[in-house]
Amino acid sequence: MSVYLYTRFSPKNRAYREHLDALTAAHPDAKHIEDRVKGFVPPFERPEFSKLFKALNSGDTLAIWWLTAFGRDFNQVLTTVNQILEKGVTLELHCQPLRFEPGSQQTQTLLALLTGYDQVQTQHRLFAAEQARTAIKDEPELWQKKFRGRPADKAKHQQIAALLLEGHTLQSVAQQCDVSLSTVKRVKAKLNTLDDDGGLRRRGKSPQ
Repeated sequence: MSVYLYTRFSPKNRAYREHLDALTAAHPDAKHIEDRVKGFVPPFERPEFSKLFKALNSGDTLAIWWLTAFGRDFNQVLTTVNQILEKGVTLELHCQPLRFEPGSQQTQTLLALLTGYDQVQTQHRLFAAEQARTAIKDEPELWQKKFRGRPADKAKHQQIAALLLEGHTLQSVAQQCDVSLSTVKRVKAKLNTLDDDGGLRRRGKSPQ
């Protein structure tokens, strides 16, 4: 049985060294995997995490500082935690002393909480998307104003906007539309002006 430490490095996270020291002190012999992928990238799209996940075996322990190591989208976090548990691996959190252990009642309670938060977040996202769609439908001149530019780009921008409203990550949208990440961010910034609820602004931020 092995113990692994998983961290996501960010120069914006001033507490990173403190968190890493705490994890190392708790598990001095553990193998540390440091992820430096930037942006809102799902865990299984990160090379370092993917390698780590393949290396995990039943009975192993994976220690992280907090669930934000997997992202800030509750569905993404819940999916990742469930896949770790399905391998028979214990997930240990250190920001608060919590453990997700395969088959335990406490783990089922924690998963139920995550599921509840995911449902609320999804409702906010759908409401934000509907607000934006309504604004675009009722005020087509606003759409034209926000996305004016070269005619060849209009359809592409509409495709990007539609995927963002559906909740796709910035990286995923860039890949599906074959555009740069900066282009997706520009479209998202314009959509934010139509998003009164703030659902779009809460997505796509880089985890710390």
